[in-house]
Amino acid sequence: MIVLIATLDNLNIEEQIKTMNLYNIETIIVNQSSLKKESNRVERVHNTTILHSDRIGLSASRNDAISLAPNDSICQIADDDMIFVDNYAAIVDEAYKAHPDADMIVFYLHREDSLARKGKLPSGKIGYLRALNVSSGQITFKKSSLEKNGIKFDERFGIGAKYGFGEENILLFDCLRKHLNIYSYPVEIAHELHRESHWDRTNNKEQCRKRGAIYRRMSPKLFWLFILQYAVRKRNIMPEDISIFKNIKYIKYMYEGVREFNKE
Repeated sequence: MIVLIATLDNLNIEEQIKTMNLYNIETIIVNQSSLKKESNRVERVHNTTILHSDRIGLSASRNDAISLAPNDSICQIADDDMIFVDNYAAIVDEAYKAHPDADMIVFYLHREDSLARKGKLPSGKIGYLRALNVSSGQITFKKSSLEKNGIKFDERFGIGAKYGFGEENILLFDCLRKHLNIYSYPVEIAHELHRESHWDRTNNKEQCRKRGAIYRRMSPKLFWLFILQYAVRKRNIMPEDISIFKNIKYIKYMYEGVREFNKE
């Protein structure tokens, strides 16, 4: 069991580990430098391997962390604002014993940010639709399963990249296309603190373009269905006095993102 943490310009890694309640858990931290002062220096502190990196982007950070993990390990994706429960390792161990065929297991992460809060997924196998409701801090996986199938985070997506979000859903869709077994085990493993988000959740023109590109990357054939469901779902939560034509604009902008991604 190894926890993979992405952080930026962190000056006190050991204190970070204590705050996250991971002092006795094997961890890998990729500490990116926004000023590119570091150049792939690796050090070891207690149970933690630290990579000081001059690369930028959340997906790049996570790929670097995965590359440092032992091939036979179960990995946990984590952000630096998560605090893990005391019996975290036992919960993960029990889950993989309950699902010995699992390549990936998704747990419950309590989030203090009401805008990002998601309910518990039902216990059992996860398919494409439920994969849309998974956030990165819920994900654990067998590294060997990803390595065997050539799967990693797409570094064009995620905070710090051209398309600023959606990297975890793309990863899940890639796993499902390769017929990997993904299970939901709705037991809380951590809670995430409320803090200022790097992710712009507004439905402006640029964000819609990015979302269109994400849906196209997730599914080359069914991206149009994801675009449609998003527009319909957003219509349901809009005030009644907002015209449905605004949703048509959202669709138009998302298709612009699809066409842009098609050129890459």
